[in-house]
Amino acid sequence: MKSAVIERITRDPADIRVIDKDVPQPGAGQILVKMRLSPVNPSDLNYLHGTYHDALQRIIWNQGQAGEVYFDPDRKKPSPKPPYTLGGEGVGIVEATGSGFFAKRLLGKRVAIAGGPPTGTWQEYVTTDAVRAVVLPDSVSDEQGAMFFVNPVTAYVLVREVLKVPKGSWILITAAGSALGKSIVRMSRIYGFKTLCVVRSSAHCDELRSLGADAIVETDSQDMILEVANITAGKGVGYAIDCIGGELAGQVVQCLGMGGKLVLYGTLANAPMSLTIRDLMMPVATISGFMLPNWMLQQSPLTLLKVLRKVKKLTVDGVFDTNVTDYYPLEDVAAAVSASMQAGRTGKVMLRIG
Repeated sequence: MKSAVIERITRDPADIRVIDKDVPQPGAGQILVKMRLSPVNPSDLNYLHGTYHDALQRIIWNQGQAGEVYFDPDRKKPSPKPPYTLGGEGVGIVEATGSGFFAKRLLGKRVAIAGGPPTGTWQEYVTTDAVRAVVLPDSVSDEQGAMFFVNPVTAYVLVREVLKVPKGSWILITAAGSALGKSIVRMSRIYGFKTLCVVRSSAHCDELRSLGADAIVETDSQDMILEVANITAGKGVGYAIDCIGGELAGQVVQCLGMGGKLVLYGTLANAPMSLTIRDLMMPVATISGFMLPNWMLQQSPLTLLKVLRKVKKLTVDGVFDTNVTDYYPLEDVAAAVSASMQAGRTGKVMLRIG
């Protein structure tokens, strides 16, 4: 089978190679999925560039430890080392199973799966634990099914499980023109909270308004802090999520009202957060970090099942619909990754694998 791998950490997509590998065999409780589609997400670039590995070296449970670094303090989930196959999620058909009732009942089903190096989804066949697969109804397209986990689950968990944004409250969203940002705007129409969308320019404004955004701030031409003060009648926002970091994240802190909460879930600016400590002290505000795989590790199986069921229902309802603008065959994976890195991109890049 064909598989998209890297031999070393790199910033050059041309270093991704498509090689032939043996088709893996599912073990106990596992399924073998013949892949159809897999998106190119920013998180995939973190495995390409080594961002996760570098960040984990700074974490306390990896200090003073020789050799591998781990995603968790129990040292059960190591950060992979190249060579490995890229790809964090996708959709395909279950062609074979290992032992176990739950695995066998998925045979022949179309499923969304979450993957990740070293055995990512950018290959023709993937083995995964049956409990990590979600059967898709016919009403969900392959495209939307391929993007089931990374953005939809993150969006739902941030708003409903981590921040628990109540009806009538403001949530500020940076990079609101992203697929995740637009999903949260759609969710606001269901759950009754108000969205304050922060974007760089007017490129996404019309679409955000059509989706139901309550307010939009364009940072290229507007002072975000003054605009937020005007929009909220000087009270600030109770909740905010940021995937940019750098100077903008520090400004978001200044937009928090009394007892406000900010969750950081990305580092697109690739710069340290700029923070004046008393901007956090005076409103008694809090900042927390979020990374979906590690959040999931902390949850009970029942909680995860409830979250996936809710995300599945919202997916069927079109809440997480994301525009796909480019398709590439697996053989052109380097071009696909390069396309996904273009500044100002407004749609998702998808790999055709089947």
